[in-house]
Amino acid sequence: MASRENLGFEWNRIWRSGWIRSKRVRAIRRKIVTFANWGIIQKYIIALFSLVVATLVRMMVDPIVGEMHPFVTYIFATIFCAWYCGLGPSIMTMVLGFLLAGYFFASPRGSVAMHGVDVQVGLVLYVFLSISSIWFSELMHRANRRAEATSKQLLLHQAELEHEVLLRKSAEEETVALLRRSVHLQEDERLRISRELHDQCGQDLVALQLGIQRAVQRLRNNRPSECEAVLKEVNQTLEGLGRELHTLAFELRPPSLDELGLKTAIESLLSLWSRRCGISVDFECRNWDTYRIRPEVSVTLYRVLQEGLNNVAKHSGSRDVSVILEMQEHQIVLILEDYGSGMKWGEDGIPTAIETYGLGIHGMEERMKAIGGSLEIESTIDQGTTIFARVSI
Repeated sequence: MASRENLGFEWNRIWRSGWIRSKRVRAIRRKIVTFANWGIIQKYIIALFSLVVATLVRMMVDPIVGEMHPFVTYIFATIFCAWYCGLGPSIMTMVLGFLLAGYFFASPRGSVAMHGVDVQVGLVLYVFLSISSIWFSELMHRANRRAEATSKQLLLHQAELEHEVLLRKSAEEETVALLRRSVHLQEDERLRISRELHDQCGQDLVALQLGIQRAVQRLRNNRPSECEAVLKEVNQTLEGLGRELHTLAFELRPPSLDELGLKTAIESLLSLWSRRCGISVDFECRNWDTYRIRPEVSVTLYRVLQEGLNNVAKHSGSRDVSVILEMQEHQIVLILEDYGSGMKWGEDGIPTAIETYGLGIHGMEERMKAIGGSLEIESTIDQGTTIFARVSI
């Protein structure tokens, strides 16, 4: 009794360990599933049905031919199975046909032993024709399978080539679109600079010209005190013009961006922008001291922040802005957040006020795409807008 209990305990331990289930049981299941494939079973059923038909036909002609030609109907059954059912069912048909013909129709009946030269010659002919048809049909089936496999590989290769062509066309179209947008952005930037020069510097230059003409007239009329006052106005205009040119040059390319890096350039930009727009700015830089980034990344992030600040000043109505520059493990993240009016978004993920925001947003997106980065915008009406600019290190 103790030994049985020990055996039962050992069996339960082995069963719980999963060794039998994971090895033998799964192997048996795989064999059962493989053997139980309905297509294979169906072919064997057809082979058995062909044997039944061959036997019935041979029984029908038995009163006519007697013990002559006992294999004739089974030859056709074997050839049929060789062409239609495959190797296994055709071999089964050949063997069972031999047994059925020998037992029911060959002399002596009721035994598989065959006597007589005619019967033995018929047996040799039956085996030869059966094996030949099975061998030939198997060669044809293998050739068809190879052809189908080659055809599938060619179709797969063709699909891969077509997919690659589509990807290349898409990349080319995207490159062309990017170049067009870059040209548009350059033209827009030139137009902005032209307007800045015309609206600010042009007016100051006209004022300088008029002031100098007034000073010359005062000198000709021997009124030095009035000439001195005019020259003071001219000097003030020159100082204002110098500040405007300095601001414009700083916006075009801040010296601190090349000399001191992105962090210092952003601090200078935020300080100047805050004084000019009267908006409070909170700037935080995280994990930055020990990292260096590519120049094109610095310029792009600076321009994205610059455009975002311009949108805040023009459209948001926010009085406070938060800027975060963070170096994460594999990427740099620039976050610009305001607390203004926000933007309405359409079902296609584009702001409904596209005529107001579209140019700046598209420009920022294209700049980030050009360096392999991404731009994400989150906005809620009356709760503000947050811009996330991300680029891999």
